[in-house]
Amino acid sequence: MSDALYRVKNWIEEQGLLPDSGLVIAGVSGGADSMAMVHMLHRILPSVRLVCAHVNHGIRGEEADRDQAFVEEWCRERDIPCRVLQADVPGEAQKSGEGLEACGRRVRYAFFQSLVVGENDRIATAHTRSDQAETVLLHLIQGAGAKGLSGIPAKRGNIIRPVLCLSRGEVEEYCRENSLFWCNDATNEEIEYTRNRLRHQVLPLLREMNPAMEETLERTAFSLKRDEECLEQMARQALEQARIGEGLSVEKMQTLPAAVAVRVLAQYFQEKGCPRPETVHLEQALHAVQRGGGRLSLPGGCQVSVWSDILRAEKVENALVHEWEAPIIGRETLLGDGRTLILEEFPVSAMKNRIKFHNLLFPIFLDYDTITHSQTLIVRTRRAGDRFSPAGRGVSKSLKKLFSEERVPVQIRDRLIVLESGGEILWVEKFGVCHRCRVCPETKRVLLLYLQPEEHGRI
Repeated sequence: MSDALYRVKNWIEEQGLLPDSGLVIAGVSGGADSMAMVHMLHRILPSVRLVCAHVNHGIRGEEADRDQAFVEEWCRERDIPCRVLQADVPGEAQKSGEGLEACGRRVRYAFFQSLVVGENDRIATAHTRSDQAETVLLHLIQGAGAKGLSGIPAKRGNIIRPVLCLSRGEVEEYCRENSLFWCNDATNEEIEYTRNRLRHQVLPLLREMNPAMEETLERTAFSLKRDEECLEQMARQALEQARIGEGLSVEKMQTLPAAVAVRVLAQYFQEKGCPRPETVHLEQALHAVQRGGGRLSLPGGCQVSVWSDILRAEKVENALVHEWEAPIIGRETLLGDGRTLILEEFPVSAMKNRIKFHNLLFPIFLDYDTITHSQTLIVRTRRAGDRFSPAGRGVSKSLKKLFSEERVPVQIRDRLIVLESGGEILWVEKFGVCHRCRVCPETKRVLLLYLQPEEHGRI
Protein backbone atom coordinates (compact mmCIF):
# COMPACT_ATOMS: atom_id res chain seq x y z
CA MET A 1 0.00 0.00 0.00
CA SER A 2 1.39 3.40 -1.00
CA ASP A 3 2.05 6.04 1.64
CA ALA A 4 -0.61 8.35 0.16
CA LEU A 5 -3.30 5.65 0.18
CA TYR A 6 -2.36 4.67 3.74
CA ARG A 7 -2.70 8.30 4.90
CA VAL A 8 -6.04 8.70 3.14
CA LYS A 9 -7.43 5.53 4.76
CA ASN A 10 -6.34 6.78 8.19
CA TRP A 11 -7.80 10.23 7.46
CA ILE A 12 -11.15 8.72 6.46
CA GLU A 13 -11.25 6.68 9.67
CA GLU A 14 -10.09 9.52 11.94
CA GLN A 15 -12.64 11.96 10.53
CA GLY A 16 -15.46 9.40 10.31
CA LEU A 17 -16.07 10.24 6.65
CA LEU A 18 -17.59 6.96 5.42
CA PRO A 19 -20.54 5.11 6.98
CA ASP A 20 -20.58 1.31 6.72
CA SER A 21 -23.23 1.47 3.99
CA GLY A 22 -24.52 3.82 1.33
CA LEU A 23 -23.27 5.16 -1.99
CA VAL A 24 -20.21 7.37 -2.39
CA ILE A 25 -20.79 9.83 -5.23
CA ALA A 26 -17.33 10.95 -6.34
CA GLY A 27 -17.12 14.26 -8.14
CA VAL A 28 -14.65 13.59 -10.95
CA SER A 29 -13.49 16.40 -13.24
CA GLY A 30 -10.71 14.40 -14.83
CA GLY A 31 -7.96 16.41 -13.12
CA ALA A 32 -5.18 14.84 -11.08
CA ASP A 33 -6.88 15.48 -7.71
CA SER A 34 -10.17 13.82 -8.62
CA MET A 35 -8.51 10.93 -10.52
CA ALA A 36 -6.34 10.12 -7.50
CA MET A 37 -9.35 10.33 -5.18
CA VAL A 38 -11.62 8.08 -7.23
CA HIS A 39 -8.80 5.55 -7.75
CA MET A 40 -8.25 5.40 -3.97
CA LEU A 41 -11.95 5.07 -3.25
CA HIS A 42 -12.15 2.27 -5.82
CA ARG A 43 -9.46 0.41 -3.89
CA ILE A 44 -11.03 1.08 -0.49
CA LEU A 45 -14.74 0.50 -1.25
CA PRO A 46 -16.75 -2.34 -2.77
CA SER A 47 -17.48 -1.49 -6.41
CA VAL A 48 -21.24 -1.41 -5.83
CA ARG A 49 -20.88 1.58 -3.48
CA LEU A 50 -19.01 3.89 -5.87
CA VAL A 51 -20.60 6.23 -8.42
CA CYS A 52 -18.70 8.84 -10.46
CA ALA A 53 -20.33 12.19 -11.27
CA HIS A 54 -18.96 14.52 -13.94
CA VAL A 55 -20.18 17.98 -14.93
CA ASN A 56 -19.48 19.46 -18.36
CA HIS A 57 -19.95 23.15 -17.59
CA GLY A 58 -20.26 24.22 -21.22
CA ILE A 59 -17.38 26.70 -20.83
CA ARG A 60 -14.30 25.19 -22.51
CA GLY A 61 -15.78 23.77 -25.71
CA GLU A 62 -13.86 20.82 -27.20
CA GLU A 63 -11.55 20.66 -24.19
CA ALA A 64 -14.52 20.09 -21.87
CA ASP A 65 -15.92 17.44 -24.23
CA ARG A 66 -12.50 15.72 -24.17
CA ASP A 67 -12.53 15.67 -20.34
CA GLN A 68 -16.05 14.21 -20.31
CA ALA A 69 -15.11 11.44 -22.75
CA PHE A 70 -11.97 10.67 -20.73
CA VAL A 71 -13.89 10.26 -17.46
CA GLU A 72 -16.63 8.17 -19.11
CA GLU A 73 -14.08 5.83 -20.70
CA TRP A 74 -12.08 5.46 -17.48
CA CYS A 75 -15.22 4.48 -15.57
CA ARG A 76 -16.38 2.13 -18.32
CA GLU A 77 -13.08 0.21 -18.20
CA ARG A 78 -13.55 -0.34 -14.47
CA ASP A 79 -17.28 -0.95 -14.55
CA ILE A 80 -17.95 2.08 -12.34
CA PRO A 81 -21.30 3.84 -12.91
CA CYS A 82 -20.74 7.32 -14.35
CA ARG A 83 -23.37 10.06 -14.27
CA VAL A 84 -22.84 13.12 -16.48
CA LEU A 85 -24.50 16.54 -16.51
CA GLN A 86 -24.06 18.78 -19.56
CA ALA A 87 -24.81 22.30 -18.33
CA ASP A 88 -24.84 25.77 -19.82
CA VAL A 89 -23.15 27.57 -16.94
CA PRO A 90 -22.46 30.80 -18.92
CA GLY A 91 -26.13 31.06 -19.81
CA GLU A 92 -27.25 30.24 -16.27
CA ALA A 93 -24.81 32.79 -14.81
CA GLN A 94 -26.17 35.47 -17.12
CA LYS A 95 -29.71 34.74 -15.93
CA SER A 96 -28.85 34.62 -12.23
CA GLY A 97 -26.30 37.45 -12.20
CA GLU A 98 -23.67 35.21 -10.60
CA GLY A 99 -20.03 34.95 -11.57
CA LEU A 100 -19.05 31.92 -13.65
CA GLU A 101 -17.17 30.30 -10.76
CA ALA A 102 -20.00 30.72 -8.25
CA CYS A 103 -22.64 29.58 -10.73
CA GLY A 104 -20.58 26.55 -11.72
CA ARG A 105 -20.18 25.56 -8.08
CA ARG A 106 -23.93 25.85 -7.46
CA VAL A 107 -24.82 23.80 -10.56
CA ARG A 108 -22.20 21.19 -9.72
CA TYR A 109 -23.29 20.60 -6.14
CA ALA A 110 -26.97 20.60 -7.07
CA PHE A 111 -26.22 17.81 -9.55
CA PHE A 112 -24.26 15.82 -6.97
CA GLN A 113 -27.08 16.17 -4.45
CA SER A 114 -29.61 14.97 -7.05
CA LEU A 115 -27.77 11.63 -7.14
CA VAL A 116 -28.15 11.06 -3.40
CA VAL A 117 -30.80 8.43 -2.66
CA GLY A 118 -30.21 7.41 0.97
CA GLU A 119 -29.26 9.03 4.26
CA ASN A 120 -25.93 7.17 4.34
CA ASP A 121 -24.92 8.33 0.87
CA ARG A 122 -21.94 10.67 0.70
CA ILE A 123 -20.63 13.13 -1.89
CA ALA A 124 -16.84 13.03 -2.17
CA THR A 125 -14.96 16.03 -3.55
CA ALA A 126 -11.23 16.08 -4.27
CA HIS A 127 -10.13 19.13 -2.28
CA THR A 128 -6.51 18.85 -1.17
CA ARG A 129 -4.33 20.52 1.44
CA SER A 130 -3.19 22.89 -1.33
CA ASP A 131 -6.82 23.92 -1.89
CA GLN A 132 -7.05 24.42 1.85
CA ALA A 133 -4.11 26.83 1.84
CA GLU A 134 -5.56 28.79 -1.09
CA THR A 135 -8.97 28.97 0.59
CA VAL A 136 -7.57 30.27 3.89
CA LEU A 137 -5.59 32.98 2.06
CA LEU A 138 -8.56 33.88 -0.12
CA HIS A 139 -10.80 34.28 2.92
CA LEU A 140 -8.09 36.25 4.70
CA ILE A 141 -7.86 38.89 1.96
CA GLN A 142 -11.67 39.07 1.91
CA GLY A 143 -11.70 39.95 5.61
CA ALA A 144 -13.01 36.70 7.06
CA GLY A 145 -13.19 35.94 10.76
CA ALA A 146 -12.45 32.65 12.52
CA LYS A 147 -15.20 30.75 10.70
CA GLY A 148 -13.97 31.71 7.25
CA LEU A 149 -10.33 31.16 8.18
CA SER A 150 -11.18 27.65 9.39
CA GLY A 151 -11.03 26.75 5.71
CA ILE A 152 -12.52 23.66 4.07
CA PRO A 153 -13.98 21.16 6.57
CA ALA A 154 -13.30 17.45 6.24
CA LYS A 155 -17.06 16.95 6.14
CA ARG A 156 -20.11 19.16 5.97
CA GLY A 157 -23.47 17.46 5.95
CA ASN A 158 -23.23 14.62 3.42
CA ILE A 159 -20.17 16.12 1.66
CA ILE A 160 -16.76 14.63 2.47
CA ARG A 161 -13.16 15.44 1.45
CA PRO A 162 -11.17 12.17 1.48
CA VAL A 163 -7.88 13.61 0.12
CA LEU A 164 -7.78 16.82 2.15
CA CYS A 165 -4.78 15.38 3.98
CA LEU A 166 -2.65 15.37 0.80
CA SER A 167 -1.02 18.20 -1.13
CA ARG A 168 -1.54 18.74 -4.85
CA GLY A 169 2.00 17.53 -5.46
CA GLU A 170 1.34 14.34 -3.52
CA VAL A 171 -1.79 13.44 -5.49
CA GLU A 172 0.07 14.01 -8.75
CA GLU A 173 2.85 11.72 -7.50
CA TYR A 174 0.22 9.10 -6.61
CA CYS A 175 -1.15 9.33 -10.16
CA ARG A 176 2.31 8.77 -11.63
CA GLU A 177 3.01 5.83 -9.32
CA ASN A 178 -0.24 4.17 -10.42
CA SER A 179 -0.02 5.09 -14.11
CA LEU A 180 -3.08 7.28 -13.88
CA PHE A 181 -3.52 9.82 -16.64
CA TRP A 182 -5.34 13.07 -15.98
CA CYS A 183 -6.65 16.09 -17.88
CA ASN A 184 -5.28 19.59 -17.51
CA ASP A 185 -7.82 22.41 -17.35
CA ALA A 186 -6.36 25.38 -19.21
CA THR A 187 -8.48 27.81 -17.16
CA ASN A 188 -6.45 26.83 -14.08
CA GLU A 189 -3.58 28.81 -15.58
CA GLU A 190 -5.54 32.01 -16.24
CA ILE A 191 -4.47 34.51 -13.59
CA GLU A 192 -7.50 36.77 -13.97
CA TYR A 193 -9.15 34.39 -11.50
CA THR A 194 -8.26 35.36 -7.92
CA ARG A 195 -7.65 31.79 -6.79
CA ASN A 196 -5.28 31.20 -9.72
CA ARG A 197 -3.30 34.34 -8.86
CA LEU A 198 -2.94 33.03 -5.33
CA ARG A 199 -1.86 29.63 -6.65
CA HIS A 200 0.65 30.82 -9.22
CA GLN A 201 1.90 34.13 -7.83
CA VAL A 202 1.28 34.49 -4.08
CA LEU A 203 1.86 30.98 -2.71
CA PRO A 204 5.22 30.51 -4.48
CA LEU A 205 6.48 33.69 -2.79
CA LEU A 206 5.20 32.50 0.59
CA ARG A 207 6.89 29.13 0.09
CA GLU A 208 10.19 30.94 -0.41
CA MET A 209 9.78 32.36 3.10
CA ASN A 210 8.36 29.14 4.54
CA PRO A 211 8.68 25.92 2.51
CA ALA A 212 6.08 24.32 4.80
CA MET A 213 3.51 27.04 4.09
CA GLU A 214 0.68 24.62 3.26
CA GLU A 215 1.18 22.66 6.46
CA THR A 216 1.37 25.93 8.42
CA LEU A 217 -1.90 27.21 6.99
CA GLU A 218 -3.48 23.80 7.59
CA ARG A 219 -2.54 24.01 11.28
CA THR A 220 -3.84 27.57 11.45
CA ALA A 221 -7.16 26.52 9.92
CA PHE A 222 -7.42 23.59 12.35
CA SER A 223 -6.68 25.81 15.36
CA LEU A 224 -9.25 28.42 14.29
CA LYS A 225 -11.81 25.72 13.57
CA ARG A 226 -11.39 24.39 17.11
CA ASP A 227 -11.78 27.91 18.54
CA GLU A 228 -14.82 28.55 16.35
CA GLU A 229 -16.49 25.33 17.47
CA CYS A 230 -15.92 26.34 21.10
CA LEU A 231 -17.43 29.80 20.55
CA GLU A 232 -20.40 28.29 18.68
CA GLN A 233 -21.02 25.89 21.58
CA MET A 234 -20.84 28.75 24.08
CA ALA A 235 -23.25 30.72 21.90
CA ARG A 236 -25.74 27.84 21.77
CA GLN A 237 -25.76 27.68 25.57
CA ALA A 238 -26.02 31.47 25.90
CA LEU A 239 -28.89 31.52 23.39
CA GLU A 240 -30.97 29.18 25.54
CA GLN A 241 -30.22 31.23 28.66
CA ALA A 242 -31.18 34.51 26.95
CA ARG A 243 -34.56 33.35 25.62
CA ILE A 244 -37.66 35.22 26.73
CA GLY A 245 -40.64 33.77 24.92
CA GLU A 246 -39.99 34.36 21.21
CA GLY A 247 -37.26 36.93 21.87
CA LEU A 248 -33.97 37.41 23.69
CA SER A 249 -33.22 39.26 26.93
CA VAL A 250 -31.23 42.38 26.12
CA GLU A 251 -29.93 42.51 29.68
CA LYS A 252 -28.47 39.00 29.41
CA MET A 253 -27.11 39.67 25.94
CA GLN A 254 -25.29 42.75 27.23
CA THR A 255 -23.34 40.62 29.72
CA LEU A 256 -21.89 38.40 26.98
CA PRO A 257 -18.48 38.90 25.34
CA ALA A 258 -18.98 40.39 21.88
CA ALA A 259 -17.54 37.28 20.18
CA VAL A 260 -20.23 35.14 21.83
CA ALA A 261 -23.07 37.66 21.53
CA VAL A 262 -22.66 38.08 17.79
CA ARG A 263 -22.83 34.30 17.34
CA VAL A 264 -25.93 34.13 19.52
CA LEU A 265 -27.53 36.67 17.20
CA ALA A 266 -26.50 34.69 14.11
CA GLN A 267 -28.02 31.48 15.51
CA TYR A 268 -31.20 33.26 16.60
CA PHE A 269 -31.66 34.98 13.23
CA GLN A 270 -31.17 31.68 11.43
CA GLU A 271 -33.96 30.21 13.54
CA LYS A 272 -36.17 33.09 12.46
CA GLY A 273 -35.66 32.51 8.75
CA CYS A 274 -32.54 34.53 7.94
CA PRO A 275 -30.13 31.71 7.02
CA ARG A 276 -27.03 33.80 6.24
CA PRO A 277 -27.04 37.17 8.00
CA GLU A 278 -24.17 39.36 6.83
CA THR A 279 -21.55 40.67 9.23
CA VAL A 280 -22.82 44.23 8.90
CA HIS A 281 -26.31 43.13 10.04
CA LEU A 282 -24.92 41.17 12.99
CA GLU A 283 -22.78 44.13 14.07
CA GLN A 284 -25.72 46.52 13.71
CA ALA A 285 -27.91 44.23 15.82
CA LEU A 286 -25.13 43.95 18.42
CA HIS A 287 -24.88 47.74 18.61
CA ALA A 288 -28.66 47.95 19.06
CA VAL A 289 -28.37 45.47 21.95
CA GLN A 290 -25.54 47.44 23.52
CA ARG A 291 -27.50 50.70 23.16
CA GLY A 292 -30.71 49.12 24.40
CA GLY A 293 -32.78 50.16 21.38
CA GLY A 294 -32.96 50.05 17.60
CA ARG A 295 -34.57 48.46 14.57
CA LEU A 296 -33.23 46.96 11.35
CA SER A 297 -34.11 44.57 8.53
CA LEU A 298 -32.19 41.44 7.58
CA PRO A 299 -31.97 39.73 4.19
CA GLY A 300 -34.99 37.57 3.56
CA GLY A 301 -37.51 40.01 5.05
CA CYS A 302 -36.69 39.46 8.73
CA GLN A 303 -37.40 42.50 10.92
CA VAL A 304 -35.38 42.97 14.11
CA SER A 305 -36.32 45.29 16.96
CA VAL A 306 -34.73 46.00 20.34
CA TRP A 307 -37.29 47.46 22.71
CA SER A 308 -38.23 47.18 26.40
CA ASP A 309 -35.25 44.92 27.16
CA ILE A 310 -36.25 42.35 24.51
CA LEU A 311 -34.75 41.67 21.11
CA ARG A 312 -37.27 40.22 18.67
CA ALA A 313 -36.96 39.02 15.10
CA GLU A 314 -39.83 38.04 12.84
CA LYS A 315 -40.48 37.40 9.18
CA VAL A 316 -42.47 40.13 7.47
CA GLU A 317 -43.96 39.69 4.01
CA ASN A 318 -42.76 42.21 1.43
CA ALA A 319 -40.36 43.79 3.94
CA LEU A 320 -37.81 46.25 2.61
CA VAL A 321 -34.46 44.57 3.11
CA HIS A 322 -32.70 47.92 3.52
CA GLU A 323 -35.03 49.35 6.19
CA TRP A 324 -33.49 50.01 9.59
CA GLU A 325 -33.20 52.65 12.31
CA ALA A 326 -30.88 53.31 15.24
CA PRO A 327 -30.99 55.82 18.10
CA ILE A 328 -27.89 58.00 18.38
CA ILE A 329 -26.14 57.52 21.69
CA GLY A 330 -22.64 58.93 21.82
CA ARG A 331 -20.34 60.17 19.10
CA GLU A 332 -20.34 57.17 16.73
CA THR A 333 -23.27 55.14 15.41
CA LEU A 334 -22.87 52.04 13.24
CA LEU A 335 -25.40 52.17 10.44
CA GLY A 336 -27.40 49.34 8.95
CA ASP A 337 -25.38 49.53 5.71
CA GLY A 338 -21.99 49.14 7.42
CA ARG A 339 -20.98 52.81 7.47
CA THR A 340 -20.44 54.81 10.65
CA LEU A 341 -22.19 58.11 11.34
CA ILE A 342 -20.15 60.51 13.49
CA LEU A 343 -21.61 63.61 15.14
CA GLU A 344 -19.50 66.27 16.88
CA GLU A 345 -20.71 69.45 18.60
CA PHE A 346 -18.45 72.51 19.04
CA PRO A 347 -18.43 76.37 18.83
CA VAL A 348 -18.89 77.89 15.38
CA SER A 349 -15.44 79.45 15.72
CA ALA A 350 -13.88 75.98 15.54
CA MET A 351 -15.53 75.01 12.24
CA LYS A 352 -12.48 75.67 10.08
CA ASN A 353 -10.14 73.67 12.31
CA ARG A 354 -12.53 70.72 12.46
CA ILE A 355 -12.80 70.61 8.66
CA LYS A 356 -9.01 70.62 8.39
CA PHE A 357 -8.67 67.95 11.08
CA HIS A 358 -11.03 65.54 9.31
CA ASN A 359 -9.88 66.50 5.78
CA LEU A 360 -13.52 66.98 4.76
CA LEU A 361 -14.29 68.34 1.29
CA PHE A 362 -18.03 68.60 1.86
CA PRO A 363 -18.73 69.11 5.59
CA ILE A 364 -22.28 68.92 6.88
CA PHE A 365 -23.16 71.40 9.64
CA LEU A 366 -26.39 71.93 11.58
CA ASP A 367 -27.23 74.75 13.98
CA TYR A 368 -26.93 72.84 17.25
CA ASP A 369 -29.19 75.22 19.18
CA THR A 370 -32.14 74.61 16.83
CA ILE A 371 -32.25 70.92 17.73
CA THR A 372 -34.63 69.87 20.50
CA HIS A 373 -32.25 68.08 22.84
CA SER A 374 -35.01 66.46 24.87
CA GLN A 375 -35.76 64.33 21.83
CA THR A 376 -33.53 61.35 20.90
CA LEU A 377 -31.83 61.73 17.56
CA ILE A 378 -32.55 58.81 15.25
CA VAL A 379 -30.77 57.81 12.05
CA ARG A 380 -32.75 55.63 9.68
CA THR A 381 -33.75 54.86 6.13
CA ARG A 382 -36.76 56.59 4.55
CA ARG A 383 -40.38 55.65 5.25
CA ALA A 384 -43.63 56.16 3.42
CA GLY A 385 -44.98 59.67 4.10
CA ASP A 386 -41.59 61.25 4.97
CA ARG A 387 -41.47 65.01 4.25
CA PHE A 388 -38.46 67.30 4.18
CA SER A 389 -37.80 71.03 3.87
CA PRO A 390 -34.34 71.49 2.26
CA ALA A 391 -32.29 74.53 3.33
CA GLY A 392 -32.75 77.51 1.02
CA ARG A 393 -36.07 76.38 -0.42
CA GLY A 394 -38.41 77.13 2.45
CA VAL A 395 -40.97 74.57 1.28
CA SER A 396 -41.73 71.07 2.50
CA LYS A 397 -42.00 68.21 0.03
CA SER A 398 -42.32 64.46 0.29
CA LEU A 399 -39.02 62.62 -0.03
CA LYS A 400 -40.59 60.61 -2.82
CA LYS A 401 -41.21 63.79 -4.82
CA LEU A 402 -37.76 65.23 -4.02
CA PHE A 403 -36.05 62.04 -5.14
CA SER A 404 -38.07 62.07 -8.33
CA GLU A 405 -37.33 65.73 -9.08
CA GLU A 406 -33.60 65.25 -8.52
CA ARG A 407 -33.64 62.00 -10.51
CA VAL A 408 -32.19 59.91 -7.70
CA PRO A 409 -31.85 56.35 -9.04
CA VAL A 410 -34.68 54.17 -7.75
CA GLN A 411 -32.28 51.40 -6.72
CA ILE A 412 -30.50 53.61 -4.15
CA ARG A 413 -33.44 55.54 -2.70
CA ASP A 414 -34.10 53.02 0.07
CA ARG A 415 -30.41 53.10 1.03
CA LEU A 416 -30.14 56.86 1.63
CA ILE A 417 -30.25 57.79 5.31
CA VAL A 418 -32.02 60.55 7.21
CA LEU A 419 -31.47 62.15 10.62
CA GLU A 420 -34.67 62.64 12.62
CA SER A 421 -35.61 64.31 15.90
CA GLY A 422 -39.11 64.10 17.33
CA GLY A 423 -40.57 63.13 13.97
CA GLU A 424 -38.87 66.01 12.09
CA ILE A 425 -36.25 65.18 9.46
CA LEU A 426 -33.20 67.35 10.08
CA TRP A 427 -30.94 66.03 7.33
CA VAL A 428 -31.18 63.79 4.27
CA GLU A 429 -28.18 62.18 2.62
CA LYS A 430 -27.40 63.89 -0.72
CA PHE A 431 -29.89 66.70 0.08
CA GLY A 432 -28.31 68.37 3.10
CA VAL A 433 -29.87 69.89 6.24
CA CYS A 434 -33.38 71.14 6.71
CA HIS A 435 -34.19 74.84 6.36
CA ARG A 436 -34.82 75.35 10.07
CA CYS A 437 -31.46 73.82 11.14
CA ARG A 438 -29.25 75.55 8.59
CA VAL A 439 -26.21 77.45 9.89
CA CYS A 440 -26.76 81.24 9.79
CA PRO A 441 -24.88 84.36 11.10
CA GLU A 442 -26.59 84.00 14.49
CA THR A 443 -25.42 80.40 14.97
CA LYS A 444 -23.29 79.94 18.09
CA ARG A 445 -22.73 76.18 18.19
CA VAL A 446 -22.73 73.70 15.34
CA LEU A 447 -23.23 69.97 14.96
CA LEU A 448 -20.82 68.41 12.46
CA LEU A 449 -22.07 65.28 10.70
CA TYR A 450 -19.90 63.03 8.58
CA LEU A 451 -19.92 59.44 7.37
CA GLN A 452 -17.12 56.92 7.47
CA PRO A 453 -17.25 54.19 4.79
CA GLU A 454 -17.98 50.57 5.53
CA GLU A 455 -15.21 48.45 7.00
CA HIS A 456 -15.44 45.12 5.20
CA GLY A 457 -15.29 41.91 7.19
CA ARG A 458 -17.05 38.61 8.02
CA ILE A 459 -17.63 36.79 11.22
